[in-house]
Amino acid sequence: MSPKVVPPCQAACPIHTDARGYISAIEKGDAEAAIRINRQVNPLPAICGRICPRPCERVCRRGQVDEPIAIAMLKRFAADQTKGLKLLQKPEHLCDENVAIIGGGPAGLAAAHDLALLGYRVTIFDALKKLGGMLVDGIPEFRLPIDVVQEEIDVILSLGVKVKTGLYLGQDFTIEGLLKDFQAVLLAIGSQRSLFPQCKGIELTRIYTAVDFLKQIRRGQRPRLGEHVVIIGGGHTAIDASRTILRLGSREVTIIYRRTLDEMPVDHTELEEAEEEGVKIRYLTTPIEFIGNENGNVKKMRCIEMQLGEFDESGRRSPVPMENSEFELNADTIISAIGYIPEEETLKTTGISVREHSRVVVNESSATNIKNVFACGDVVSGPSSLIEAIASGK
Repeated sequence: MSPKVVPPCQAACPIHTDARGYISAIEKGDAEAAIRINRQVNPLPAICGRICPRPCERVCRRGQVDEPIAIAMLKRFAADQTKGLKLLQKPEHLCDENVAIIGGGPAGLAAAHDLALLGYRVTIFDALKKLGGMLVDGIPEFRLPIDVVQEEIDVILSLGVKVKTGLYLGQDFTIEGLLKDFQAVLLAIGSQRSLFPQCKGIELTRIYTAVDFLKQIRRGQRPRLGEHVVIIGGGHTAIDASRTILRLGSREVTIIYRRTLDEMPVDHTELEEAEEEGVKIRYLTTPIEFIGNENGNVKKMRCIEMQLGEFDESGRRSPVPMENSEFELNADTIISAIGYIPEEETLKTTGISVREHSRVVVNESSATNIKNVFACGDVVSGPSSLIEAIASGK
């Protein structure tokens, strides 16, 4: 028997979603069959249909003819058409073991979903009052409505998953304490600590991180913004922040990125939408100093132009400063979106081994150095996409 040939779209998906299968079902007018195919591997299809970076579409064979099939949008269509349809039955508890999951973001939710279906008793602990992590706390409403996230979470909770919210690891409970009541603990706390560029003038006011800024917006707060906002970074968070800032009324929003468009870790459709809305983008640019006014507020950013050099460990060419290429940009607000790392102080309380950038060390089974304690998601890999976090949790 010849081995099954997997389509490129399915091979490129971190959870190997059968895109061909569910698109064929939609073509036949069977949205229920389409969403059932999705849910065989994906616990968050309605969310992925909206914000997945779509690695499947980048390798879609149709793109060799004209343009890729809209795989993610068709997933969203199937999910929206079957909203409210009960697709999963609460499983019997076939296993005696209790599992505690610390963190209710995409990785933790995916793990809880699969463990519950396998018959384990699962409890999620989260510091926030609601589950969802960055899905509810860091992605703008116009991209991901909160009710869509809650509906997906409710499906997972309907499998018998228990929840304890508003509890902080290291303050309200410890891993050592959990192991007295649970046979396994999964750490899925993500990367919540934002990084700032190492520039002179970083102490000036009106310099924010993109994650903190987006969290404030999601919580109904409104940080003070100026007319000229500059965002440092080239990922999805930078794009989300730029489009949010325009909606808040700033006149000019500019993203600066130290590499070129080809290296930018963002979906190009999202980038095009941001540019259509008025976001400006300067490539091969990096900040070297923030300049303030007499009141201590930032007013300008001194930058330097870059050129690409040798390839680094990320597989991309390293940006190298160009001599005599400094220039200034008006910037009465600066947003940093250059990276995130796990909360170092929180991890120190656990005794779990970490490596550079405070990432948790695990083996091939996702086990940490502490017996019966595992880890997944961004706390292990560093910042990743939604679908990669789901895959890690699974």
